[in-house]
Amino acid sequence: MNKRKSGSKEGKGGDSPSQLIDARIKELSDWRGETLARVRILIKQADPEVVEEWKWRGVPVWSHAGMRSSLTSSVLLVGRGAIAAP
Repeated sequence: MNKRKSGSKEGKGGDSPSQLIDARIKELSDWRGETLARVRILIKQADPEVVEEWKWRGVPVWSHAGMRSSLTSSVLLVGRGAIAAP
């Protein structure tokens, strides 16, 4: 039985979550896009098995074994804590 990973829904035109995150990085041409790109790299380096997802009105999310991190344009949410972006 093939299970679909929660939140890894395809976007418009069948784009994968990774493609949607790529597009968001390009769309945010200021410090937010640069920060999203850097955080994405750090997350993937820290956990190569992380799953990229696209949720909550276009928020990139990374998860592995139930733990979840997400990045909005102004706040980085990690687990249950929040850190204000610079």
